[in-house]
Amino acid sequence: MIKTDLLSFLVPPLPFFIEGNFTTYQKGDWHPNRYNLGYFDVIIIKKGLLHIGEENQAWQVPENFALILEPDKHHFPIEACTEPTSFYWFHFQTNSTWCAQSSPNLITPSAPIPELHFHSEHTTIHLPKIQKVVNAQELFSKLDYLLSSTLKPRKLALWEAQQTFANVFRSLEYDQSNKNSSAKLAEQIEIYLKQNYRNTITNKDLEDHFHVHQNYLARCMKATFQCTPLEYLMDYRLEQGRNLLLQTDWPVQQITEETGFSQASYFSRCFKEKYGMSPKNYRQQYWMPKFL
Repeated sequence: MIKTDLLSFLVPPLPFFIEGNFTTYQKGDWHPNRYNLGYFDVIIIKKGLLHIGEENQAWQVPENFALILEPDKHHFPIEACTEPTSFYWFHFQTNSTWCAQSSPNLITPSAPIPELHFHSEHTTIHLPKIQKVVNAQELFSKLDYLLSSTLKPRKLALWEAQQTFANVFRSLEYDQSNKNSSAKLAEQIEIYLKQNYRNTITNKDLEDHFHVHQNYLARCMKATFQCTPLEYLMDYRLEQGRNLLLQTDWPVQQITEETGFSQASYFSRCFKEKYGMSPKNYRQQYWMPKFL
C-alpha cells in the first residue's frame, strides 16, 4: 500500500462538521480500536502524546500536532498513553470527491458547475495527514468556540458550528509556503494570465516576464495544472467568453475582442471545440424571447 501524506477535497461543496469534544486520557489509557466509521476523525493534541495507527501506518502524535484518520480505514492504538494526554477531536464528512495522495495534485470534477453559476470555481483543498499546527493557541481558541457553539439553540448552533468549522478546516489546510518552487512559479503564471488574458500573450512574452526559459515554464504548469501556459490561457479566455455570452447582450465580435481573441471566426471555432456548439447557439439555449 502506497504511503499517503495528503487528503485532497474537491470544493464546492465544502466538508461539514458532525460532532466533536475535548478528551483527556490518563497514563495507561488506550485509544479505541475502530473500523469503517464512515466519517473523518481529526485529532489535535494539546498536551501529551498519543500512539495511534491506521492500516499500515503508525504515528506518535505529540503536542500541537494534528492527525486526520480516514472514514473507511482501520484505526487502532499502538500502545497505551505513557503520560496524561489531552486532545481535541472532531468528525467531519463531505459529499464531494476526495482522495488520499502523496502529492498535492488537483482533482478534476466529474461534472462541471452549472453553466449559469458564475462566481464559484472548483478547486482542490489539501490537508496533511499529520502536521504540526501553526499558531496552535489560535486554533485551540477556534476549537473551543466550535465546541461551545454546539450547545446553543439548535438552529443557531447549525450556522455557527458550520461557520466556525470552516475556519478550523482552513487552519489545517496545506501550508502554501511549503510548496516547491515550481508550484509557486506555476501559480504566479496563473495570476499573470488571468490579469492579462485580454492582451496578446506568447511563450516568449512569458519567458521575458518571468526571466525563465519557456520550456521550464511549461513544465511547471504541467506539473501543477496539467496543461501548458497557453493551454491554460485558452481555457480561461473561453470561460470568460462563455460568461459574457450569458451575462451580456454583447455581439460575438465584442466578446471576441474582450477576451483576447484576434478574430471572431477563431473564437467561434475554439468555442465550438470546447463546448460543442457555436457561441450563438450556446447563448440561444438560455435565451427566452420577450412576449409581445
